[in-house]
Amino acid sequence: MSRSFWLVAVAVVAVLLSAFPATAAGPPPTVSRYLTPNGEVIWELDALVNDTFGDRVPCWDDRELNVFAVAHGSDGCPAPSARYAPYVFTFLGAHGSGFRLVSRSSAPLTGVTNSPIRVNGLYVSCPHPQYPGPGWVVYGGGTFATGLIWCE
Repeated sequence: MSRSFWLVAVAVVAVLLSAFPATAAGPPPTVSRYLTPNGEVIWELDALVNDTFGDRVPCWDDRELNVFAVAHGSDGCPAPSARYAPYVFTFLGAHGSGFRLVSRSSAPLTGVTNSPIRVNGLYVSCPHPQYPGPGWVVYGGGTFATGLIWCE
């Protein structure tokens, strides 16, 4: 094939790629400029739950510190309600999380007063931890609904 064919092909691909810009993980700039660092962590977690479960109903297991899902249209989260509760989204439409799910044979070390949380049985890794080292999403200081969530 001729050199002019390849030049035209490259130009067409470049035009097509510019029409569909890559989206960065994380909240859109119109949202992130209003979020505190903790708000960004919550947005990222909501986006990860949305990305992981789609239209299934997410639930929180307070004993296992795990967000899991039940089928859409089911009776909701299992009993007892002292252990299982619906996962409550702060940001309903969040998608495209920068957080990643990681399989580990043991829980990451996150300190004495906080615990790593999981989604679908996998630990949640965050790219910008509050302290040096690998980052994990943790909570502490109460139940999931009232405790603090951050990237440690």
